[in-house]
Amino acid sequence: MGISKGTVNECVTWVCSAILKLQKQVIKWLNEEERKIFNARIRKTHGFVNCVGLIDGTLFPLAFAPTLNVEDYFTRKGNYAFKGLFIFDDAAKITWIEMVWPSSVHNNQVWSNSDVYLSKDKYFNNKEYLLDDSAFSVSLVMVPAFKKGHNPDSKERKYFNTKLAKVRIKNEHCIGLFKVRFECLQGHWQVIRSKHDLDLSFSK
Repeated sequence: MGISKGTVNECVTWVCSAILKLQKQVIKWLNEEERKIFNARIRKTHGFVNCVGLIDGTLFPLAFAPTLNVEDYFTRKGNYAFKGLFIFDDAAKITWIEMVWPSSVHNNQVWSNSDVYLSKDKYFNNKEYLLDDSAFSVSLVMVPAFKKGHNPDSKERKYFNTKLAKVRIKNEHCIGLFKVRFECLQGHWQVIRSKHDLDLSFSK
């Protein structure tokens, strides 16, 4: 297009900076009234009381193998990726996102090191919690599915997991919409050679 590589990089940086200035207006934790409205919908449709969000993790593939701690980004599918952890509502609105970890890090580890978990009193009122699958550990603010193999004949646990699965399908919808909307996430082209590259990639 008749412009230099440096100009392209500058344009990308300018656009990313402009978008990131709007981040807190678009991606923000639900306030107390919004959480009550969300919970009323979830309680009416699925029966979960005091639920204020859904949480799930996903991988974003890298087009090139990173040169920084390459083994940490290797996945069981044979490619390289970094991890994103999302919290959202039943309308696929993202209320919190964490994208600072390699693919080898477990979802629960990302969650247990997040500000939402470490400063839970700031984000949750009494008895409020998130819902997700068995990859997460039970806590005051996290209600996961029962792990397979734990009292497999328990009708109550099977019933709970079935009810939870009907809510969790919204996780897949939200993440699917996010990846379709931003096709660059199908194969991130930033080569990770240093901590600076890592921070720049995740900020974009």
